[in-house]
Amino acid sequence: MVKVRFGAEQLLRLATAKGTRVASTPFNPDIVYIGRLAFHRGKIPEPLKKYVGQMAPGARACKGKTGYGFVECLKEQAIKLGIKKLAKVV
Repeated sequence: MVKVRFGAEQLLRLATAKGTRVASTPFNPDIVYIGRLAFHRGKIPEPLKKYVGQMAPGARACKGKTGYGFVECLKEQAIKLGIKKLAKVV
C-alpha cells in the first residue's frame, strides 16, 4: 500500500473518473482507498446476471427479523429457493 496525500478536488476528480473507485471506512474516515472498478458502474456483469433478484422473495419472507435471526432466516430461505446447497457431511 502506498500513502499519498490528495486534496478534496483531486479526490473528487478520481471518484468521478471512469473506471476508478474511491472509498473510505467508517472505522477510519481519514483513510481513503482508491482502486479500479472490476465492472462498470450501474451495469450488471454478464456472469452475475443469472443471480440478480434471486434472493428478493427470501428477503421479503424475513421482513421484520433483525440481527442473527435475520441471517438465519436468509440462510433457510436460500436453501428453500435452491440458491444455497446443504453441505455434505462426510
